[in-house]
Amino acid sequence: MSKHQISRRSALKLFGAATATLAMGGIVPITSCSSRKEQKLSKKRLVFFFSATGNSLYVAKCLAADGGTMLSIPQMLKEKDLNFEADEIGLVYPKYREIPEIVKEFLTRATFKCEYFFGVLTYGRHLRNDAQTLVDAMKERKVKVDYVNGVKMADNRLQRFDMAQELKENDPDKIDAAIAAIVKDVEAHKQYLVEGEEGGHHHAGAHPGEARHHFVKADEMFEVTDACIGCGICEYVCPRGCYSIEYDHAKAGGMCEQCLACAQACPQLAIAPTEGDANPKARYRNPNVSLRELERANSQKPL
Repeated sequence: MSKHQISRRSALKLFGAATATLAMGGIVPITSCSSRKEQKLSKKRLVFFFSATGNSLYVAKCLAADGGTMLSIPQMLKEKDLNFEADEIGLVYPKYREIPEIVKEFLTRATFKCEYFFGVLTYGRHLRNDAQTLVDAMKERKVKVDYVNGVKMADNRLQRFDMAQELKENDPDKIDAAIAAIVKDVEAHKQYLVEGEEGGHHHAGAHPGEARHHFVKADEMFEVTDACIGCGICEYVCPRGCYSIEYDHAKAGGMCEQCLACAQACPQLAIAPTEGDANPKARYRNPNVSLRELERANSQKPL
C-alpha cells in the first residue's frame, strides 16, 4: 500500500466523519417508515428502484416497509429471468429529462403481471410530462399504469446546484408527509397521474447537467483528480461499473449513466463533473440511507 493510500475500511470511516456537518455520513434510522403502525399488507408488493444518492432508495424502503419486497434495478439486470408477478408492482426512480437509461433497459427486458401498477419519481425542481412518459413506456409492455406521483427532494445535479444548499433546503417533515400520502394512496389502489408544470413540456435549452437521458463516456463526463486515494468506493456505487482502481488511483471508463453516484460518494471529493461543479466542497447522500446500502444496490462487482 502506498503512502498516499488508505484502506477501504478507513476510507469509509473518513467518509462518515468528513461529511458529518452535511448530515451525510452513517446510518440514520428511518423512523418515519419503520414506526408506522398501520395494518400489514395482505397483498404481495414488489418495489423496483434505482438510486444514485439514496432519495429513491429511501422512498422504496417506505413503500416496502409493511411486507413488500425491494428489488434493485441494477442488480436485477444481472438476472436472466425478469418475469414478475405480484398483486402490486411499483417503480421508484429519479426524474431525469427522460426515464433513466438503466430503468428503460430494465423495462425493455422485464415482463410484469399485476393487479395494480404504480410509479414514484423523486425530483429536485419540477415534474413536467413525466407521468405520461412512464404511462407510454409501460403501454409498450402491455401494462396499464394506475398511479404515478412524485416526491420533491434534494436535486443532486452537481453541475447546477450547491449540495450544501440543497441539504439546507430539504424539509424532512414535508418529504416524509409526501411519502406517507403516497403509501396511503398505493394501499388504497388509488387511480392517479400527477400533472406536470408548464403545460407538461420540456424547455428546448437544457442547462449543463440537465439533459441526462443519454449515455456519455465516463472519462469525458468526470475528472478524477490527484486527491483520489484509491479507496474504491466509486467502483461499488457506480451502477454501470465504470470505475477501476489502477496504481492506487480511480480510473473512469465505459458508458456512463450520468447518475452522479460516483462523485457524490467520493470521500476525498476527488471526482468532479467536467462541465463544472457548483460547490466542489459539498456532496449529498440521503440522510436516511447508508453508503453500504447504495453499494449493495448498485455494485457491479462482488461485495
